[in-house]
Amino acid sequence: MTTRSVVLSVALLAASAAGLPAQHVIGTRDSLTARVDQVFRAFDRVDSPGCSVGVYRDGRILYARGYGMANLELGVPNTPRTVFDIGSVSKEFTATAVLLLAQEGRLSLSEDVRKYFPEMPPYAGGVTIRNLLNHTSGVRDYFTLMGIAGHSTAGLGDSLDFLRVITRSAEPNFPINTRYLYSNSGYALLGQLVYRVSGKPLPQFLQQRVLGPLGMGDSRSLGDHTEIIPNRAQSYAPRAGGYAIAASQFDGTGGAGSMHTTVEDFARWDHNWDAPTVGGQALIDSLLVRGKLKNDSIISYALGVTVDTWRGLRTVSHGGVWAGYRAHFIRFPDQHLSVTTFCNLTTSGPDTLALKTATVYLAARMAPDTIGDWDRALTTAASVTMTAGQLRAFEGAWRNAEQHDIRRTRLAGDTLMSGAGGALTRLVPLGGGRFRVGRTNTEWSFDGRGEAPGRLSIRTRSGTTRFERIAVSPLTAAQLAEYAGDYRNEEVETTITFAADSGRLVNMRSGRRVGTFEPVAKDLFAGSGGVLEFMRDSKGRVSAYLLQSGRVLNLKFVREPLRR
Repeated sequence: MTTRSVVLSVALLAASAAGLPAQHVIGTRDSLTARVDQVFRAFDRVDSPGCSVGVYRDGRILYARGYGMANLELGVPNTPRTVFDIGSVSKEFTATAVLLLAQEGRLSLSEDVRKYFPEMPPYAGGVTIRNLLNHTSGVRDYFTLMGIAGHSTAGLGDSLDFLRVITRSAEPNFPINTRYLYSNSGYALLGQLVYRVSGKPLPQFLQQRVLGPLGMGDSRSLGDHTEIIPNRAQSYAPRAGGYAIAASQFDGTGGAGSMHTTVEDFARWDHNWDAPTVGGQALIDSLLVRGKLKNDSIISYALGVTVDTWRGLRTVSHGGVWAGYRAHFIRFPDQHLSVTTFCNLTTSGPDTLALKTATVYLAARMAPDTIGDWDRALTTAASVTMTAGQLRAFEGAWRNAEQHDIRRTRLAGDTLMSGAGGALTRLVPLGGGRFRVGRTNTEWSFDGRGEAPGRLSIRTRSGTTRFERIAVSPLTAAQLAEYAGDYRNEEVETTITFAADSGRLVNMRSGRRVGTFEPVAKDLFAGSGGVLEFMRDSKGRVSAYLLQSGRVLNLKFVREPLRR
């Protein structure tokens, strides 16, 4: 690769004893790059998908290399020039397109989105373009809505599908600008906004205004899944005995995703953050403005990126997930270092890989790794023996009202398990009311060691979520039968059928079981598909329910009359 600002040193890494093909490597091989190779050693095989990594500083590639295979069937390895779908890392490109139009005076971030989308429902009055950019609009996530309706993004779909879903939504998740909740709908609309304002589809606009000027010849925004992309990696998911192809035929990601690029090409995009030729410094400064809620609190999400800190250092980052592809981009602006990890395996964990790679170069400048120390202590902690009688105190239901989330705990013999409406996971006792979730780095802590602890804290590397105990009220078979029936929501044009079976509500679609919900209390059920809050009419009859499902809140399904 040649560029006026990126200096490359190219070499070939000899095939390893494991029989790997020769690897194209960018950068000088030294003790630091050897440590980076160790970060990716689990993928450095001919029988596994993997990743490509790029490390950038001051406009040049320090190191770039691929690990594992881009295509298992053809025996093609990942390299710095392998093309990956980078999922939601695309959002910073979409935000850039919108800001370019704003710089030209063709739109304003403070404008009401209904100026450009008059088909949006009444609740969207007051939603601004900036609200879409920083996920404070309350617009429900269309991927989640489509999943509720039984539509898989592995199948066919285009922009008309997502626009129909979004514009039929009758209510928001929450009042405008009162909270942050990530929503792909906002960026899908922004992609369409670029077209409605400029007259050019987003892929064409980005090519002409961003990718072309930066010389990103191996990058593109994809609007047609059938397009041939040279050097594109196939994406995979693990299955027993090997891997399965994880692909998508959905062309409806718009501005929410669709960017395809390489770690080599991405160096040019990263350099624009430090020496902006597209949009100038004013555009970069705008991208970094974090959202501000009505109560004056500041959120971490800015415009297409998250602005935060890691071990005492400022960071700008975003991750991406699509089909079997996984991606992460993180910048340390004060240290002028950036890392990208683009992968073609669902279980690759590119965010962790990127942070470990950055640590190779910046450990001396970082604060102590308290999160890593906690993580290692948790995953290596020895379990303690507890009797069924002792564990019974931790059985129950736990609710986070703000996030509309419910967790269940129960005894299975002499083991405490977590889960609702589906597979159960073992909680490993560590003593003092602490438990590890299976072999993961998730910790459950119950306050108090009495007969009935009242609070639960669930901690992961990304933070802690707190839950309050709620009373569990078992239902009789007759009581459970009250909830069986058909429920309709016109927003997603879907009828959900529930049948009572073995103490649970079974979600039926086309005569097949697609999920289960178990009763927590009267009119309250929890399952893998979220939380159901049933409603009753003036005569006490079950008449509707609200579905709480991650990025979609308070979606109302109304009970249909019994067929006679």
